[in-house]
Amino acid sequence: MIQSILSNLAIILLMHLTMTVVMDFEKSLKPIYIKIITVLLNSGSVIAMFYLPIYLNDNFFVDMRLIPLTFLAFIQGWKVAIPSLLIASTWRFFMGGNGMVPGIIFGMVLPTLIALAFHPRSKLQRHYIEKIFVIFLCWFVCDFPIIFIVPNGLEIFQETAFVRASSIVVTAIILYTYIMQDRQRRVLNRHLEKMADEDPLTKLVNKRKFYELLEEKTSTLKPKHFIAMIDIDHFKKVNDTYGHLFGDKILVEVADILKKYECKNLIVGRFGGEEFIIYIGESNLNTARNILEEMRKDIKNTTFTFKDDVAVNITVSIGLSELEANDNLIQTIYYADQNLYKAKRSGRDCLVCPS
Repeated sequence: MIQSILSNLAIILLMHLTMTVVMDFEKSLKPIYIKIITVLLNSGSVIAMFYLPIYLNDNFFVDMRLIPLTFLAFIQGWKVAIPSLLIASTWRFFMGGNGMVPGIIFGMVLPTLIALAFHPRSKLQRHYIEKIFVIFLCWFVCDFPIIFIVPNGLEIFQETAFVRASSIVVTAIILYTYIMQDRQRRVLNRHLEKMADEDPLTKLVNKRKFYELLEEKTSTLKPKHFIAMIDIDHFKKVNDTYGHLFGDKILVEVADILKKYECKNLIVGRFGGEEFIIYIGESNLNTARNILEEMRKDIKNTTFTFKDDVAVNITVSIGLSELEANDNLIQTIYYADQNLYKAKRSGRDCLVCPS
């Protein structure tokens, strides 16, 4: 029995390991593909356990099929649990045998439905006793009918209940621990990626990430692409007059204004200091100019409050450049920067476009 239990445990852990590898490629896979793979892995692990039974006596055997199904139902809900249940149940139906009907009903359907009933509570933190109770209840529903189905069923149930229940609960705890550790790892990885890609003050993408996004967006020059550089006018004077903390406040609020314009074809990043960089794609010169003029006016018409009683208004200068066929990205940014300095030399608070 112990060897069979360990074989079932190995299948369950192999399923989890495979799912972990799949989830590492989550960004490159469509959600529908993730769901299909999840269904196939879970139903496949259940089917594999049909062929590695745990014998309770010479004529009756069980397995741990309820664990993948109940975990899937409890954690992810019916959209993946029901298809997995249907696939596994259909396979078991065509396998036939005397225990086919009770094996499907009590071994798979009822435990899955019980887990689905508790699914809305799956995200509650630290309700470990409740989660163990759900697994214990699923085991009881699965094994209790032995008393009525098998000759000497009560005797078999009494002899095997402790080993069976403890093995299922321990296996569930092991699987749950691995799942939670993997979730924490992915959350930490996403947090680290965000820190690597994000400017800590303004929460805009930083220069490195902006370049990376730009490479993706400009892989084709059709339609047109534009780069704009925005610089806050007389920002040093603001810092000197009101202090660097207020200067940081202005940077954050200007970033918030620019974020309002972000969309699929418009990306805002912090270039450094008081400079921001903007990508505008799938556009033409007039549209790009109008968007930037709207940004400039929006910032100009915003009042920044210092210590609740001092109103400060700022302006920005903007330089725009178009990505030409023979240009590289650095060249285009350089041209936008040159137009930015032309805007400053022209009296600031204006936009200079490519000639």
